[in-house]
Amino acid sequence: MKKKFLIYLAIVVGLVLVFYTYMGGFTEVKISEAVSSQVVIAGKYFEGDPSSDALGDIYQQVGKAVEQKQIVGDFAGIYYNNPGKNSKTIKAFVGVAVQDTTALPAGFTVRVVPAGRPVLRGELDANITLAPKRIYGALFDHAEEHKLNLKEFYVERFPEGKPAVIEVELNQK
Repeated sequence: MKKKFLIYLAIVVGLVLVFYTYMGGFTEVKISEAVSSQVVIAGKYFEGDPSSDALGDIYQQVGKAVEQKQIVGDFAGIYYNNPGKNSKTIKAFVGVAVQDTTALPAGFTVRVVPAGRPVLRGELDANITLAPKRIYGALFDHAEEHKLNLKEFYVERFPEGKPAVIEVELNQK
């Protein structure tokens, strides 16, 4: 009985490792200091409890708009406070990085992130469910290690078929 259990446990652990690898869990996060390019995001603003249904509803509305081809682009977002902190309030603009803003779904607005800002950029070729946590961890570790000051302004992009990108604006010394 004990031997069978260990065999089943080894199989399950092996499958989990294969799945995690497939999702990009062991891929290295690439960190670089860069200058941002302009990003135009169409979406919806949210301020409140990160575990609220309202935030989930916004993600679903954005996903539905993309799925129904009401809006074309890659999932993106702007966070005006640290999404990694265990905070009771999050300030976020959730949407899609777009090229054309002429025909937006009802209730969607546009935010433009200007070009030319010094940023710390993290890139990871991994599934959208794993990428944010791994990239944020690497960005904050790199900033601490190199004594960089970060602003509370984060831009996330999740382009289809390309690495996820998160940029954090650097404070000028």
